[in-house]
Amino acid sequence: MDLLKGFLGPWIAMRLCEMQVAAGGADYSHWIPLVAGLLVILGHSFTCFAGFRGGKGVLAALGVFLALCPITALASFGVWVVLTIATKYVSVGSIGACLALAIISTLGYFEMPFPPEKFNEGLWITCLLVAVFVIVKHKSNIKRLLNGTENGFGSKRKTPKV
Repeated sequence: MDLLKGFLGPWIAMRLCEMQVAAGGADYSHWIPLVAGLLVILGHSFTCFAGFRGGKGVLAALGVFLALCPITALASFGVWVVLTIATKYVSVGSIGACLALAIISTLGYFEMPFPPEKFNEGLWITCLLVAVFVIVKHKSNIKRLLNGTENGFGSKRKTPKV
C-alpha cells in the first residue's frame, strides 16, 4: 500500500496537469507532480493517524520515483535488493538505495549516458532532498548498525553491548 500511494500521488498529478494543458490552461506539469510526491512522502513519514510519527518513507519514495523517473527508481531498487541480500539488513539496503538515487539522478542531471530519462532540475533536487530525508530518518538504524545491535534477516533480537 505504501508503494501504491507513493506512485498514485505524482501519477494523478501528472494526469491532471496533462488534462489542464490539453484544455489550454497553464502548464504546471514540471513541478506539481514533484510537490505531490514530496507531500506523499511527508504524509507517510508524519501521519496524523500515528501521532505524526510514521514510517521512514522508503516504499513511498520508491512509488513516487517509479511514477516520476522509473529507470532511476528501478536502478535504486536493484541496489536495495543487492545490499539487503548481501548484508541481511533492510536498513543498509534502504540507505544504499537512497545514495544510489542521489548518485544516479546526479549522473542523469549532468547528461551522462545513464539513465536515459529526461531530467529537469526540479526532479534532480527532489531526488536529492528525498534521499537525504530518508537517510536522516534512518538515524536510529545507523546507531544500531554502529553498535552492532541492528536486527537482520535470520538473526535473533540483539541486546546492546555493555
